[in-house]
Amino acid sequence: MKMGKIPWVGLVLVGALALAAERGSWAIGEVNFVLQDPARGRKVEILLLYPKSFEALPWVVFSPGFLFTGPAYRSWGEIFASHGMATALLSYTYSLFNPDHRVLVRDLLFVLDTLPQEARRYDVRLDPSRVGLVGHSLGGKISFLAAAERDVRAVAGLDPVDGGVPGVTDPVRFPSAVAVMGSVRAPVLLLGAEYGERVKFGTPCAPPDANFRKFFEAAPGPALEVEQRGAGHVDYLDNPNCGLLCSVCWPGDDPATARAQAQTYTVLFLRGHLFGEDLALQALRGVLLADSEAGRINLREKPAPGVGQLPGL
Repeated sequence: MKMGKIPWVGLVLVGALALAAERGSWAIGEVNFVLQDPARGRKVEILLLYPKSFEALPWVVFSPGFLFTGPAYRSWGEIFASHGMATALLSYTYSLFNPDHRVLVRDLLFVLDTLPQEARRYDVRLDPSRVGLVGHSLGGKISFLAAAERDVRAVAGLDPVDGGVPGVTDPVRFPSAVAVMGSVRAPVLLLGAEYGERVKFGTPCAPPDANFRKFFEAAPGPALEVEQRGAGHVDYLDNPNCGLLCSVCWPGDDPATARAQAQTYTVLFLRGHLFGEDLALQALRGVLLADSEAGRINLREKPAPGVGQLPGL
């Protein structure tokens, strides 16, 4: 089955929020399995959602926020897969009391190295040269730390946080991703929640000294920063009212709309860079400009070093 061309220019004219957040034309398969790293005594649980195809697929590795699991973001995997991109939703092994971000980065790198071979066991072919990283909160930080060590096609952070455990300062266990952003060579998309830095129960979920703006300012480019007005830090979850874990963050005004908006931007960004679709990047620019003019977002962009203007962005 060949990848069908979607009329991206027409999509831009429709409006700002529908578009790519709707399901694409691909039928989706899924499989659950565990990747074991015996050398380190570690494991990562995988929910792999994939477009049914005999061709080698571009793929996305999605890392969840602190103490969340991959299936909590299932809608992201379904939308990506329906648009032709296999998506591995990861669940890392750690607890509230023993997180070590260095270990989680090694877990993610292990997945990048071994998933294509493991997926073949389930008749899913992944193209090792076309992979993107997406992560929410802590998962965004982990994704950028990994991208500083591996060449990937694109990296997107959903309200990423460059921190550790609140109240604990340990630069060994909690290395800074912002400090190594200069080594990230892939195009960057940073989505930020306006309410992420609001204080609830004594601390914000995305402190201003460690939030998406810091990632953008340290990125060499090309990079896009999109602050979603009225969005909360946990709006990126399928269920932002998930109980105690979600209740510690300031709620968004309309989580379903914020999530659909974020998924539209991310699908266009990934299609542009994993498929090389210039029209997708043009559509992304059109949607961002329309949403910026409508006051739904605040937008900043940074070209690649030595480039006067972002091509297609």
